[in-house]
Parts: sequence; C-alpha cells; structure tokens
Amino acid sequence: MSVQVRSTGRAVVVGAAGVDYVGHQGINISPRISAASGAERLCAFYVWLEPGAETVTHHHTDEETVVLVLKGSNELLSGDDLTDRLQVSSGDLVFIPAGCPHKVVAGPEGAYALEVRSGNAENSVVME
Repeated sequence: MSVQVRSTGRAVVVGAAGVDYVGHQGINISPRISAASGAERLCAFYVWLEPGAETVTHHHTDEETVVLVLKGSNELLSGDDLTDRLQVSSGDLVFIPAGCPHKVVAGPEGAYALEVRSGNAENSVVME
C-alpha cells in the first residue's frame, strides 16, 4: 500500500501505508512525516514488532524521541548497560532522551506505536 499525501498549502496530511522497511534496529517502520513531506525539525512514523520480537540495542544521537503505544505492550530496556527496565502498555507515552541507549522487547501480543523524533529523518545508531 502506498502513502497517501494531501496538501492544501503548507499543511500536509499523510494517510495509510503498509510496512515500508525494516530499520537497522530491527523494527518495522512505516514513515509518514519527514523531510520528504516538508518537515524541517521532526519526523513521525508508525513502528511495530511481532509478539516476542526485539530490537537490537541502539540510540538516536541527536534526536529526542516520543513514543505513543497504540496497541500491545513491550519492555523498554535503557541506559548504558540496559539495566533500566520499564513495562510499557497501550496508551502509555514514552520519552527517550537523545543519545540514550535502548532496546525494546515486544509483549505476547506484539507492539504497535506512533514514534516522533526531533530530527527530520529516521536515524538510528546500532550498538550491537
């Protein structure tokens, strides 16, 4: 399925799309807002993991990240040695500071979320 873009001037609406690619960190990514749609200082995309799947340890060097979990659950491991552990469920809003190492492990029903970052393109640095 392709991304549907609607615009009447400066505002842009980006509609439904399928899985566009699997990111270096191991998560399904469907980009929506980025430099390609006119954004200068942020990007937004849907991300998801299948039940029990996990990302590799990674960080976003200069980008702050906000994640709204829409469906499912996951465990977020973060910090230099990944000893900070948080259970995250549908409806939770997560903030990850720029440069913070993290890894996500999907719960038994998987995890589906909207991710917004302060850079205008998907940019992950894999650490494993």
